[in-house]
Amino acid sequence: MEDNDTDENDTLVDTPAVELIVDETTTNNNALAKLGNKLRQTFSTNPQAAALFLSIFIFLLPILTSFPQSAMAVQSGGRMGGSFGSGGGSSSSRQSYSAPSSSSYSRGYSRGYSTGSYYSRPNVIVSPSISPWGYSPFYSPFTPFYARPSGVVVSSGPSFFSLFLFAGFALFVASALSSFGSSTSDTLSSITNQSVLGSGVSVAEISVALEVPNRDSPNSILSALDRLSTTARTDSRVGLQDLTSQVAIELLRRKSSIVAASTRASHYRDENKAEREYNNISIRERGKFQRETVSKYGGVDYSDTRQSTSSEYSKATVAVVTIVVLIDGDSTSKALSGKVNSIRDVEDALSRLAADAKADNCLRGAEILWTPEERDETLTMKDVFADYSSLRSV
Repeated sequence: MEDNDTDENDTLVDTPAVELIVDETTTNNNALAKLGNKLRQTFSTNPQAAALFLSIFIFLLPILTSFPQSAMAVQSGGRMGGSFGSGGGSSSSRQSYSAPSSSSYSRGYSRGYSTGSYYSRPNVIVSPSISPWGYSPFYSPFTPFYARPSGVVVSSGPSFFSLFLFAGFALFVASALSSFGSSTSDTLSSITNQSVLGSGVSVAEISVALEVPNRDSPNSILSALDRLSTTARTDSRVGLQDLTSQVAIELLRRKSSIVAASTRASHYRDENKAEREYNNISIRERGKFQRETVSKYGGVDYSDTRQSTSSEYSKATVAVVTIVVLIDGDSTSKALSGKVNSIRDVEDALSRLAADAKADNCLRGAEILWTPEERDETLTMKDVFADYSSLRSV
């Protein structure tokens, strides 16, 4: 009997708890159902509210879905490069030219009329009078007046009129020499900006996405970049030229693995504007990395500490390599200014970049950036397009 009472009491105690849970679930379901019915009724009676809600949802959907992708897309990256300023043009075009200054011309002019080796005629002031040839009140300091003067005064000093005339002549000579020097400077400036690649300065950029089945393979682009980062000389112009050309060639050798690419270029006559654009592109591309585990610029190592050196990781990934150059002439900008529509366009752009980078001393600055750099990080095409939206599939 006691056991039966105990079972009945247990049953009486447990039943309200189960009923409470069921009631809460039912209440929540009913609340959601009521909310859904209320929204359905509102949208059915007010089509404008339904359209507004749908528009807001469509507008916020890509923004809400892009946050996780951008946060997890690119984490580590590598960087190599340097900058060395102007160096283009032939040696003959860089020779300096100095126009004769107005001061030296004035010294030569004044010396010829002031030294004792030249005859200095004193000024003759003729007082106006009636002569056999008639009355003449005018006097010229350069031509004699053949009249019989009634009185002659000889003065060894210059007159006010002659000083005024000489000052006007000197001002005219100085103005002419100044304009000549300005035009000569402009002409020499345009000649100096000429190089074997053309006139002006170009800023060019090319980004290439490649499939890397095994990043630890010696033939992978990431392994090649790792080797170059330890051997490249970024503290000299020749070293930077070799590095830029070699990276373009390494990408050409792996053209069968290229899946997407993009190019852009601009040509400038103003060197300062070109340098600003070059720096803006470099900062924008570097800003895509959360950390630069390899960073060697101008012979200085700014690399961050790598977070993982384990040899257990050997995963397939997608790599993105970007080359940014500041180079003399318009040859490079013409080759990289078009859109990439096929793998042939990528080959042409890389070939031109590899050749122009080693032309004379035209390369002023270059940066090579790539991701991923850490061995335990992998990227998919979805991750790549989140940060490199300008890439076009080829």
